[in-house]
Amino acid sequence: MRNGRPTISDVARAAGVSLGTVSNFLNGNVPVRPETGEKVQQAIQKLAYRPSLFARALPLRVAERMKSTRSLPRLLVVGHICVDYLCRVPVLPHRDDRVAARHIEKALGGPAANLAVAAVGVGDDYSLQVDLATAVGDDGDSEWALAELMARGVNVLPIRRPINNRLPRAIVIIEGNGSRTIIHETFELSEIDLTANMDVETPQVASCLHIEGFHYERMIPSIQRFRDAGWRVSLHTAGLPEGSRTPEAFIDLVGRIDLTFVNDETLREIFNIRTPLASMIEEARRIFSRLRTRGDIVLTLGEFGAAVFRKGGGAQIEVPALPVDRVDATGAGDAFAGVFLSLWLHGASLEEAARHAAIGASLTTTAEGAQGYTANAARLKELLSAVEVRRAI
Repeated sequence: MRNGRPTISDVARAAGVSLGTVSNFLNGNVPVRPETGEKVQQAIQKLAYRPSLFARALPLRVAERMKSTRSLPRLLVVGHICVDYLCRVPVLPHRDDRVAARHIEKALGGPAANLAVAAVGVGDDYSLQVDLATAVGDDGDSEWALAELMARGVNVLPIRRPINNRLPRAIVIIEGNGSRTIIHETFELSEIDLTANMDVETPQVASCLHIEGFHYERMIPSIQRFRDAGWRVSLHTAGLPEGSRTPEAFIDLVGRIDLTFVNDETLREIFNIRTPLASMIEEARRIFSRLRTRGDIVLTLGEFGAAVFRKGGGAQIEVPALPVDRVDATGAGDAFAGVFLSLWLHGASLEEAARHAAIGASLTTTAEGAQGYTANAARLKELLSAVEVRRAI
């Protein structure tokens, strides 16, 4: 244990359990096995651990929120939070160049956090209980991120510590045309982090486990346990490991997952598709139609919208993006998936979910930062109605 006030991480080490287990024990928001709880309690007493003022306020606030949302469909997102440093420059500099940024701003980021915020932000008829299982440290940035996510309506379930016991960081270089280059730190979530000391219960409401591509291979046993318990499972292929970027591995993946989000660049790489966009969509349809077992697949196409390939086969569903003045494309794919899942968990059709998601993702690009603009249900419906009117004329 380091010098100074003992931390939640010290308690986890002393008890021989994960950081998330200690958090669950303290907060009471996820059941912990009695023998595990006894270990945690003994470690707390031995170390004379006392939560920070922020941590002491957290359980009550989480409990109040969970009580008010427990009848809603549930989305459990597994992935990472990070601190984004946004830099806007006219054009990406070359090697050895020195360039002045218009500004450098700090913002909350990370694919899982972006998706969770987008999903909970839709609200109204599509409100969800959104939990984010992630890595949280003892640093000021971690407390800041927890507060930001809580303010947006996302319940955080810490399941391990990040590297160096602080949140990962990312540098996002945004060019004048809205293109962006991202340099980020990351971490792996091991399979045991999600399921150790945590019972996977049969849900009483529509429930979905969503996993970032970064963690797919380590989470395969968890995926099966959640599906066996009656959960649906979705996955975004961002960060998918090299071992899963082959045709055979990808075919195996979509057979395990109920709903897969994949962008056009990733699909082109996996299946070596070199044709133009329209031909690529048709080639994707041919590939997916040959698969005997698979879930639904959503192919995101950036400013050109998306195509949905239903697990039952048939013609794909194509939806357009909303024409906007793009400021920053960071997190657009995360926003698409978040909005899509909010409607999907409420029983909306794949086409309806995709049309709303395409507009939500487009709106995200009109502001800096992955969470700079969060579209709500009223705005999505308003713009969707306007698009349908223009198409009818």
